[in-house]
Amino acid sequence: MLRHGICQSMMQQTGLAVVGETSSAAQALKLAADLRPDLIVMDYHLPDMNGIEATRQILTIQPAVKVVIFTSNASRPVVDEALHAGVCGYVLKSGDVSELAHAIDVVMTGKQYLSPEVSAGILEGYRKGLGEEASPAKPVLSDREKLLLRLVTEGRRNKEMAVELLISIKTVEANRARLMKKLNCSSSAELVRYAIREGISVP
Repeated sequence: MLRHGICQSMMQQTGLAVVGETSSAAQALKLAADLRPDLIVMDYHLPDMNGIEATRQILTIQPAVKVVIFTSNASRPVVDEALHAGVCGYVLKSGDVSELAHAIDVVMTGKQYLSPEVSAGILEGYRKGLGEEASPAKPVLSDREKLLLRLVTEGRRNKEMAVELLISIKTVEANRARLMKKLNCSSSAELVRYAIREGISVP
């Protein structure tokens, strides 16, 4: 219903045309490749992959497309990860559709847009960090990535994980490699140590 409402509102905006919509990251990747949109409004919480990872994959293939994250998640690590991934806008659902339309206008002029609450959080974090050694933000793991990490700590083979996750072995290998890169781990043993250290999973 929310997506339908956004589409209807955007179609009423001068100069905007909605060319596609979907509820999954996988379909978003396909639509982005097929439709070649100028801009994508991307939710963070998706059933198969978080919106930032989907954005990262889209921008790898289509670096010119502009992406605006539209979410209720205002946590600083998520915002930082989104900006690092290359999004042009970050809009909170606590606002109204007019803010989203304004964000799109701003982004299409080549600028970035952040909701006021997000900007305030970044500014506050900057103020607190003045004079202190900045520590890198911890990677934000999706539920899917946490499940994959748990299976690794349990010593599951790629074939077993493929059955558990209902995906191909090739996809498991790709997801595992992406997770290792994200966590800066070079082996399964390091993944296990990371999981135990962060309390994400216990073997």
